[in-house]
Amino acid sequence: LQLAVPRIQNIKPRQTARSYGGNYDKKLFAKLRKLRKSIADEENIPPFVVFNDATLIEMAEQCPVRANDLLLINGVGERKLERFGDAFMALIREHLTGFDD
Repeated sequence: LQLAVPRIQNIKPRQTARSYGGNYDKKLFAKLRKLRKSIADEENIPPFVVFNDATLIEMAEQCPVRANDLLLINGVGERKLERFGDAFMALIREHLTGFDD
């Protein structure tokens, strides 16, 4: 009788708001969180259902303003793009142009 030896896979640790390297716009991240909370409250869903912190951090790092760019962000699929994308892209555009200050 021989037992198989389990293979250990290289699993990357999940990126969270606390573990991210800090290469993102923290002011934009705060605005994105506020928008997420507003949408979540309006739709009576938990904020993480809209987007999780890691997704918002990636948005604050990449600053996508077009749908195709937003789809490249982890955690954004067609459904979330259709449901929430316009509001988040508008906020990012406003932030980049300085009209929200």
